[in-house]
Amino acid sequence: MTANSISGSERVTRVAWAAKARGMLLLAWWGLNLFTVGVLIVLLCAVFRHPSIIFLPARIVFQIGNWMAGVRVKVSGYERLRKGQPYIFVSNHASWLDPIIMFLHLGANHALLVKKELYKIPILSQGLNLIGCAKIDRSNREAAIASTRQAAERVRQGRSFIVYPEGTRSPDGTMRPFKKGAFHLAIEVGAPIVPVTVDGTHRIMPKGTIGVTPGTVHLIVHDPIDVSPYTPEQAGLLAERAWQAVHSGFGQSAATVSS
Repeated sequence: MTANSISGSERVTRVAWAAKARGMLLLAWWGLNLFTVGVLIVLLCAVFRHPSIIFLPARIVFQIGNWMAGVRVKVSGYERLRKGQPYIFVSNHASWLDPIIMFLHLGANHALLVKKELYKIPILSQGLNLIGCAKIDRSNREAAIASTRQAAERVRQGRSFIVYPEGTRSPDGTMRPFKKGAFHLAIEVGAPIVPVTVDGTHRIMPKGTIGVTPGTVHLIVHDPIDVSPYTPEQAGLLAERAWQAVHSGFGQSAATVSS
């Protein structure tokens, strides 16, 4: 019995170290490419003044990173989207992997509403600006309003946005209430809200760790929500409807993580 306990403990330790090594490899891959490929892309964008140059190499880098880490993705519901229609995608958020997976598998060149801290990272900040992201400073209401207006103008120009209305990554994978900002934005510009469930990233790379456990992520695209019946005063109702749609996706998938 003691031998079995020791064997089990050793196995858990080996699995934990393997996950940590895999996570460190993934972070090293992201960092290496940020300061090599990223620099080259920024320079090319500056020369040719065509920000779309950034998307293909970024997708290649992220896809290779997922392959290295053993992250597989299954997508359902993509056929619900209409080509050329700008959307506001709203999703649960539990891992660094979430935006990468949505960036890879939602099929268009999207921008994001991102927290201001990411703009402190050299090269990444230039890349975020080039693809039209909007910086959110939740500690400064006036700055947040200005960023939302900036995003609204870009949506009117045809750019879709990915937003995480929970405000931050969930530490345990449990969904938190949605804040109203993205829904005010959608109502203002008349862009449909698309709820998206990302199921599995918390088990693969949870908040607070650098470990990565190989596994499958299920990305579920729900029916777009027409925002035309909603007034700004009803943004909370729209947020609740979207939250319920995203939450329902966890019962539709059977995300698994391999050991």
